[in-house]
Amino acid sequence: MPYYIKTFVFLFCLPFVVYSQDTINFKLYDSLKTKAEDSHQLILSKDSILKKDPDNTDVRLFRSINNSRSPLKTKILNTFDNSMLPVALMLPPSLFIYSRVKRNTYDENSAYLLFTSEFTNFAVTFGIKTFFKRARPLNALKNVHSKGIPILDVYSFPSGHTSTSFAMATMFALRYPAYPQVYAPMFAWGLIIAYARPYFGMHYPSDLLAGAIIGSGSSILVYSLRKELFKFKNQVLGEDKTDEGSINSGVLTFFGAAFAISAIFDNFIFKEDPGKRFFISPWMDNKRGGLNVKWKL
Repeated sequence: MPYYIKTFVFLFCLPFVVYSQDTINFKLYDSLKTKAEDSHQLILSKDSILKKDPDNTDVRLFRSINNSRSPLKTKILNTFDNSMLPVALMLPPSLFIYSRVKRNTYDENSAYLLFTSEFTNFAVTFGIKTFFKRARPLNALKNVHSKGIPILDVYSFPSGHTSTSFAMATMFALRYPAYPQVYAPMFAWGLIIAYARPYFGMHYPSDLLAGAIIGSGSSILVYSLRKELFKFKNQVLGEDKTDEGSINSGVLTFFGAAFAISAIFDNFIFKEDPGKRFFISPWMDNKRGGLNVKWKL
């Protein structure tokens, strides 16, 4: 074939070859791209399924409380929530010392039983926490409203705040059944604290129910053993006192004073530095155990 004919055929066919190759490459690239996008969408779909809230009443109630927010509610609930530990620490010794100075054995014994109940409740609550190891909602769920500060106790079930506040209220209800003006404010205080826990993303409602049962049960148990505990107290102090006396106004006064001190510190002294808190927790994080008493700076 002549040279010029070969050249013409080559130039004539070249566009078809190039176009055909580009088309094949484009289709191949588009096919790979489509497969990659489908795979990515599948991963996102699986991830969204994994992150979806469990379909149960506990989580739905938690979401209802956690999503119902206002600045005023947050301020009030934060004050109550942060008051649990200061009140629990201040009330038993202050009431015990005051009642002893005033020679009011009944109130003195009430403080003694309160301390014993709090200790029992603490041991049971954190023992159960260690056994179940349930993650807190703010760590287990997405888009949870919280205080935004590090937590030392990483376990959720049961609620230690709720169990402690109910242990205190129940003990005073058992010791002063004819005086609702003493224990009614304490139960109201405990209920507000319990509501604050899911509000700040710390607990599920079932944690609160378990905490209330454990706290109340601890006080009922201690109260049922009061005679033996009074004998032990007399032996330690070398006394022979009976559980006598009448209600002293100092019981409610000391509770109110402990709450007021906590509120003042929380809203004024620590107002500009919310990271300052006094913690008593068996955990610094989810990897380390042991009892830690720490001033968090």
